[in-house]
Amino acid sequence: MTDSTSPAFASVVIVAAGRGERFGRPAKVMAEAGGRPLLFWSLSAASNARCVREILIVTGEHTEEAIRQLLATLALPVPVTLVTGGARRQDSVAAGVAAVSPLSDVVLIHDGARPLATTGMFESCAQEARQSRAAIIAIPVSDTLKRVHKFMIDETVSREALWSAQTPQGFRRNVIQDAIERTRIMDNEFTDEASLLEVLGESVQVVPGDRTNIKVTHPEDLELVEALLRYRFVRPQEIRQ
Repeated sequence: MTDSTSPAFASVVIVAAGRGERFGRPAKVMAEAGGRPLLFWSLSAASNARCVREILIVTGEHTEEAIRQLLATLALPVPVTLVTGGARRQDSVAAGVAAVSPLSDVVLIHDGARPLATTGMFESCAQEARQSRAAIIAIPVSDTLKRVHKFMIDETVSREALWSAQTPQGFRRNVIQDAIERTRIMDNEFTDEASLLEVLGESVQVVPGDRTNIKVTHPEDLELVEALLRYRFVRPQEIRQ
């Protein structure tokens, strides 16, 4: 049983194998914002979390070489390993989780296309996952939701109790490994890792996140990331000038 008073050993699996169909070009995680590839910002935040002892980047054939070149320019405080991904997101996640250290208490899974996740999010998600077995960063839904068919509104959907899932998502290592193995034979398409536990009837704790932790999906999202990075890292008096 994990001693909750001892330092956590968290492994971070960054999923960077997607082909970016909606983004319009491959290797989306290597698109630049703030003068750096999107993946750089995730690596920086994750590697500076006190609990993180290793990072595994799941790559595709279209991203691997560019990611290797990026890593060659960085001096990160934790070791980084590249893992070959699969055809679907869940296959890529399974490959990454299979490669984590057996010493790991917690596995944090993060989208490489979420460059604005903070070090604090990695730390709080890891802590909650260690205590609760599974936890995700999420935010309450604020927009009015419509169910639409052929561009016509069918109904307004209540947003009460609805949350928008983000990453990182954290799990005790044995919990996520067991969930991956038990759901492997299912035909379900899992768009996030919490879904694996949900289909198995397992509880997942929610850790309140931040609306700035956006996922880059479309090219115009880069403009928003640029603005948020500037706000985060430039001194206020410089912004006003």
